[in-house]
Order: sequence, then C-alpha cells, then structure tokens
Amino acid sequence: MTGVYLTSLLAAIVALALLAKRMHVPYPVVFVIGGLAIALVPGVPTVELQPDLVFLLFLPPLIFGDGWTTDYRSFVRYRRPIFALALGLVVCTSIAVAYVAHWMIGIPLAIGFVLGGILSPTDAVATDAIAEEVDLPRRITSIISGESLINDASGLVIYRFALAAVATGAFSLAFAFMQFLYVVAAGVAIGLGGGWLIARMMIAIRKKGLSDQLIAVSISLVTPFALYVPADVIGASGVLAALTGGIYLSRKSTQIFDADSRLAAASVWNLLFFIFNGAAFVLIGLQLRAIVHGLPEYSLPVLIGWGLAVWLVLVAVRFAWVYAVALVSWGWFPVLRSGEGTAPTWQALCVLSLAGMRGIVSLAAALAVPELLPFTETPFPDRPLILFITFVVILVSLVGEGLFLPVLIRWFDGTLGSDEDSERALALARARTAAAARDHLRGLEPTFASPAEWEIAGRLQAEYDDREAHFRAHAEGAPPEDDAQQHVIERRLRAEALGAERRALLDLRRAGEIGDDVYRSLEWDLDLAESRSK
Repeated sequence: MTGVYLTSLLAAIVALALLAKRMHVPYPVVFVIGGLAIALVPGVPTVELQPDLVFLLFLPPLIFGDGWTTDYRSFVRYRRPIFALALGLVVCTSIAVAYVAHWMIGIPLAIGFVLGGILSPTDAVATDAIAEEVDLPRRITSIISGESLINDASGLVIYRFALAAVATGAFSLAFAFMQFLYVVAAGVAIGLGGGWLIARMMIAIRKKGLSDQLIAVSISLVTPFALYVPADVIGASGVLAALTGGIYLSRKSTQIFDADSRLAAASVWNLLFFIFNGAAFVLIGLQLRAIVHGLPEYSLPVLIGWGLAVWLVLVAVRFAWVYAVALVSWGWFPVLRSGEGTAPTWQALCVLSLAGMRGIVSLAAALAVPELLPFTETPFPDRPLILFITFVVILVSLVGEGLFLPVLIRWFDGTLGSDEDSERALALARARTAAAARDHLRGLEPTFASPAEWEIAGRLQAEYDDREAHFRAHAEGAPPEDDAQQHVIERRLRAEALGAERRALLDLRRAGEIGDDVYRSLEWDLDLAESRSK
C-alpha cells in the first residue's frame, strides 16, 4: 500500500507541475491547492507528516542547494538588509504574534512566543519559485533569498526557547542570548569546517584519479546530511551548517568537480529539488484532515478568523519593518547604504514586504511541538490550536500572496529596478575570457610544428576575436542594431542544423549501421550542443 501511495504522490507532483506551467502560476500555489484537493477526496488515507522527516530529509538538501546557488558577492553586498530582515524582523514578528495571540485568543504569553517562533521564518522555496516566474531583479531576489535562508535558524532558536519556557515555566534572556550566539557560531563553524574537509577529500580523490561522475555525485548527495546532522546533534544550527557548507563548496566547485561530474551533479540535483519541493508543498495540503481532526472546542469560523488575524499581523509587521529600515538607512543614515546601489523605489519595497510567505519549515516546527510536557506528562497547552493557526497562515500566505504577488510585480514592471549592472558584468566577463583564450592561442604559436596547427589556431583565434568584439560592445552599451535579429536567426538555423543531424543519426540506427552505444554517444554530443545554443 505504501508503494501505491508513493507512486500516486509522484504522479500527482508531475501532474500539478504541468498544470502550474499551463496556468502560468507559481508551482508552490498549485502544489498546496492540489494537496488540499487530494486530502478532501473520500477514501484517501490521512497523512500525518512527521517533523523529524522534514527536518532530516527535506531541509538539509534544500538548504544546501540554496547555499550552493547563492550569489556570494550579492549576499555580502546586501548583507545589511538581509540581516535586518533575518534577525531584527524575526524578533519583532515573534513579539508581535505572541502579544496579539495572547490578547486576542487568551493563550499564555509563552505559548504565543511558540507560535511566533514557528511563523517568523519565511519560505525560501516559494519566494524563489515566484521570482523565477516573473523574473525579479537580482537585487530583490538576493535579499529575499538571503533572508529566508538565515531566518530559519533565528526563528527556530526563538521557537526552541519558547518551548523550554512552556515546559519549565522559566526564561532567562541572558542565557537565551548566549545560547543563540552558540547556535549560530557552532553551526557556521561546522559548515565551514565540514565543507573544508569534504573539499580536501574530493580534491585528493580527484588527483589520485579515483573519482568519476557517480562517485562525485554520490558524495555531493551525502554532503548536506554530513553537515546538518553533526550540528544538530550538538545543539547548533543544522540549517546554518548546511547553508554555510553549500556556499563554501560552491566556491570550490571548479577544484572538486571536473566538467562531466558538474553536468551530472546539476542534472541529479535539479531532479532532487523538483521532487523534494513538490512533495513538501503537496504534503502541506495533505495535512488538512489530520489538523482539522484534532481541533479544540472552538467554532471553525472563529478559528479561521484567528488564523487570518495572525496572518495580517505578519504582513503588517513586515511592511512596517521594511519601510522603517529603508527610511533609516536611506533617509537618516546614508553611510549604512554603502555599496548597495541606488535607493529602492517604493514599489520595490512593496514587493519585498509581500514576499514573506510561510512554508514547510513553519509546518514542521508546528508539528514538532510535543504532545506532552516533558516533566509533568500533561498535554502541551493549545497544541491543536497552534497547528491550525499555522496551517491557515501557511495556506493564506502561499496561495493568497503567491497568486497576488506575480500580478503586482507585472503591474510594477519597470519600477522595480533592473539588472543592467549584472548584464554588463556578464558581457564583460565573456569578452575577457574570449580575449584570454585568443591570447593564449597566440602564445602557443612558437610551439606549432605543422601547418594544421597554424590553420586550426587561426580559425579559433578569429572566432574568439568575433566573440570578444560582440560581448565588449554589449558591455559598453552599444550592441549592433541588428544584434537581436541576428541572434534569433542564428538560434533558428542552429536548431535546424541540429535537427537534421538528429534525423540522420536516427536513420543510421534504424538502418542498423550503428549500434545503440554509438547512437547514445553522438546523441549526448548533440544534446550538449543544443543546450549551449539556447
């Protein structure tokens, strides 16, 4: 039965992803709604998501992958707004939710802080998916991604201390602060130290000629767990360990991977991200039946109203914090904005304020609230209420904000800033690498011993000359007027030529003139050529 259920879940992920592409809607929205719809089908078994499964199976690879793809320079450049959101906003959000829940629902303040710690982290996967859907400027995506990676750790620390306060009835701010410093410092240290050890090991294996694609990819799959688990065992932040290790190893990727291993790893990790992200969001929707089943003695409209009120608090606090930080740094203390470019528009701040969706980390934290207090063995106060409010907030933020934000971004088109600097840097880098290749070929000319070498080198140098001139014109902002048209024509003709090669190759196999091994080898070459031409 388990096999049937897992197969059905994978099939549902693929079907929902196709639906999301067809509707041009961010896939987390469709995945969550699909999970809700499946949960309402009679006869479908109730799914109770185990929090340990999320924290151990889902988080390490997803956080490590996000760290791997993080633009380190952008992270450093926008570190001030990132940390202002990931630390300051998390604390303010937790306090606001705790007091509002205490005043509105009447739950103890310590329980309110448990709820605040659960709901303060934003979801990196959902915001990244929306950013890809609408092509947000790099500046905004860097801030959103950086925030959502770090605030998992800060929110979970608040959550952990709130749980301890509920269990023991005592709370020490000084001890909590020192523990927070330990959690962060130890997590980062394990990430850097573990990443360094893994990099040394992979480099040594590669130098001895013992590495291949399968070994390299297998090590990369084990790495997130090798970083997360030790940090979690000693009470440090496994999230920060996986994130830091991912950033460090990404900077070392040229040394630890050869070209074939890098291509293979990228394919495997893309598949892994798709399956894990899809499963995570579908499982959120599937929790509906289990959560509703354990509801306390309140009417459903009242519970939904409380959930919506808490969500509005999250949105209001985020708006206030984002605009306050922008006012302080850009209006009152200009020295704080050093290196961050031009001042953000109010439209960009609005998008940044609305990009605070909650997701799988919040749900896992809510489910991880113990059913019984550790010392008294009495039921944990208001646990079903915490679960339901968390579920409502996740649902409204993912579906509501997830559907509205792309519309708002398209409406603000042209006012959010542009990626002209990054586009110029890309063109300039391409021009310089082409010039370096051409100059190196010219430096090899004294070693040429045959006319063939001169002929081939001349042909390659001419190609690199054209490439350098083309990209340098782009970097200087003066591309030829017909450049776009030429690019379209070149892509079309290359596609036609590659299509003809594929048809000829297929005819050779059908005629029995080549075997499947030769066919697959040549097809791989054509696949790489087609990928490069896009």
